[in-house]
Amino acid sequence: MTPGSPCRRLVVGCGYLGRRVAQSWRDAGDRVYAATRGASADTLAQAGLSPLTMDVTRLPASIALPAVDTVVFAVGRDRTAATSMFDIHVTGLRAVLDGLPGSTGRVIYVSSTGVYGQDSGDWVDEESECEPAREGGQACLAGERLLFAHARGRNAIVLRLAGLYGPARVPHRADIAAGRLIAGASAGYMNLIHVDDAARAVAAAAALGPVVGRTYVVSDGRPPTRGEYVARLAARLGVVPPRFEGGSGLGKRVRNARAVGELGLRLEYPSYREGLAGT
Repeated sequence: MTPGSPCRRLVVGCGYLGRRVAQSWRDAGDRVYAATRGASADTLAQAGLSPLTMDVTRLPASIALPAVDTVVFAVGRDRTAATSMFDIHVTGLRAVLDGLPGSTGRVIYVSSTGVYGQDSGDWVDEESECEPAREGGQACLAGERLLFAHARGRNAIVLRLAGLYGPARVPHRADIAAGRLIAGASAGYMNLIHVDDAARAVAAAAALGPVVGRTYVVSDGRPPTRGEYVARLAARLGVVPPRFEGGSGLGKRVRNARAVGELGLRLEYPSYREGLAGT
């Protein structure tokens, strides 16, 4: 890649986050391949992207993916299909990695803070122990390890994202508006990142110099309790805050110091308060 010249990008999984990442690179003049299961191919093409119709859980062994400078794997689970999280984050990720040319540049794998199993309000970061209790976190952790052990993982970056929110995706909004019970303990913590700030983290990871097996937690670093969050959102909606039921765990609180310090991540929405104001 010549400095200052347009880049070639591949975004695998053009959902809530991936679509924003792909469009920002397209707007910057890059050639962006956007992998989709098929339903949104026409929409992606109309947006100036180059759609690739494929299901990562069913890729043929002979698949030949385009040569690009950056690959982002941000595939979400299709709840209408009979696929597991492991089908996506292990089988699917391996198929994509195997299909990439040897000249491929950086691979960025979108993981989750679900890889942490701490449940007592502990602060965690990239060096904390990972013992996920749920399938999603277990699958993401397996995907991280697969990536770093693969030939395409030599200059890869893992981004462990907190809960995404933003336009058309506000956690608990429907339940609060309807007055339904909120599952979990009121004192439990929520770790969040606005989708636009998450997209900035992906762009920063793509622009970072050479690394070896680097992982970054991507959150706003200011986790509210579930009770605090629900009360504020209920006030914005003009309704009485609903009650909580079940669960006694406090969850974990994730730090973002490495992402801020090394990636240079600057948050437009430094907490959920600013983020909710824009939804």
